[in-house]
Amino acid sequence: MTYQKPTLVPMRERLRLADDPTLGGGNLLHHALEVSPNLDSPCLVSERPVEYIDNRSKNQFTLAEVDLLARTWSAHYTDSGVRPRDRVAIYLHDSFEDLLHFIALSQIGAIPVLINGRMRPDLAAGHCRRTGAIGLHTDEEHRQSLGDVATEVPCLRWTQTDAEVNLAGRGELASENTYRHAAQDPILICHSSGTTGVPKPVVWTHAQSMVGVRCHLISFRDQRDGVILSALPPSHAAAIGYAALAMLTGTPLVVLADSSGANVAAAIDHYQATTVAAFAYTHSELAALHPQPGQFGTVESWVSVGDSAHKAHISRLVRTGRHWKAGKPIPGSMFIDGLGASELGWGGVLSRITVSGTEHDDRCIGTPQPHAVVTILRPDGTEANDGEIGLLAVKSAAITPGYWNDSDTTYRSQLSGYWLSGDLARRDQHGRFYHVDRAIDAIPLHDGVGYTVLMEETLLANIPEIDDCAVVAGTVDGETRPVAVVKLRDRVSDAATLLHEANVVLRANRQPEIALVDIVESAASMPLGPTGKVLKRQLREKFTTPS
Repeated sequence: MTYQKPTLVPMRERLRLADDPTLGGGNLLHHALEVSPNLDSPCLVSERPVEYIDNRSKNQFTLAEVDLLARTWSAHYTDSGVRPRDRVAIYLHDSFEDLLHFIALSQIGAIPVLINGRMRPDLAAGHCRRTGAIGLHTDEEHRQSLGDVATEVPCLRWTQTDAEVNLAGRGELASENTYRHAAQDPILICHSSGTTGVPKPVVWTHAQSMVGVRCHLISFRDQRDGVILSALPPSHAAAIGYAALAMLTGTPLVVLADSSGANVAAAIDHYQATTVAAFAYTHSELAALHPQPGQFGTVESWVSVGDSAHKAHISRLVRTGRHWKAGKPIPGSMFIDGLGASELGWGGVLSRITVSGTEHDDRCIGTPQPHAVVTILRPDGTEANDGEIGLLAVKSAAITPGYWNDSDTTYRSQLSGYWLSGDLARRDQHGRFYHVDRAIDAIPLHDGVGYTVLMEETLLANIPEIDDCAVVAGTVDGETRPVAVVKLRDRVSDAATLLHEANVVLRANRQPEIALVDIVESAASMPLGPTGKVLKRQLREKFTTPS
């Protein structure tokens, strides 16, 4: 990315934005334009090129160009009959286009339904059906993959691809026609990861979507040469949140299409990234490259959202990169581990920062963010004692109002006035929280409960040969027993040897023993959902014998 003039928004303007009651997800570009010190300096790169208004492919944009392109698409959607509250599905290969169509649709009062391009076509069609989408914008490859499935979605009036839309010479949405959102107006339907079943349609509203962004407008302090590298799926709500933060702070943003560890590593060096935002699986792949101190020299912070990262992966990454002391770069970076979910809003509800040279407590996910109240509940809704494992429960203005067209799941996700994240956790006497497992993944055993995440943490921390692993319930000799699927750094051990070594360290750490080790050749050999999370339900099916 080439720079003409600084684009960073001064802190005084960020403070004003954070207190501006009119700022919301539906008008974030409008506010970014207002505070930007230079609208004509490149501020956004899309690894996958996007078609501009002159029908030429382009991958580098100024804020003024983003605005013009978004308003041109807004005019196209208006001319196509899209009206406020209409839902329009976006199902594309990963690129800046997801953000573009989010802005274009929200500023005419419509509700974009962003669908991860890796989602199976039948699930994508089902998502359109559940949200009542009137239109579908996609690309030719995805339309071919949908086949006749899309024709079986009665609410869809039209399906279009980029190739069928000619933006050249088209007018743009006039400023006076921009929709004015109320605080509770829906501005986005994203979806959950689908690791526990069919992806759920999560609603984000105008005010709720910016709660976390407001907090980070003040706390996010990047260097003048700072670059945010987003390896998050661009259709994911977390990626939209990071794009909002980048635009409102003036920090250049690079949107990757390929979130593999190898591609992210190359992009860090190419774009001189200072902040890398990704899901835990990308960080695990980066850690599997076994980077040495001195690598990724520009990175100051690694940010993990979604599932909490493992200590073994964190410790390898924080020894790379740099931090600043007395104005000089010092080796070693920081890792910001933010447990979160689409339902919990952007910016995380808990945060834990690990820096080079400090110890990171196993599975500690930190303390609550300023906008969140977090506790541990028993199934009956009473509050658990310190040290007692229970349901992680959250209150925050950042939390979704619910699932679109699914009040049953919405209300089943609430208990005692809190939103349940679906995680099992505990709190210590100092108010720090520790992640134990996903509630659905815990394994009931005859002598207690096996917490799969704790077992994974133990294996990764004590057997250096293991680069990544997933523990699930399986049926072995007619009993429900833990099974481990592992990816090795160098395949020097066979399954029997590794099983013995694994159980030695599990016993030493008071964890249940595993009954079977399945060695896979690569992380890609594990079943992954559209956001890259391991689908443990599919692994359970693989290792479970029908009764």
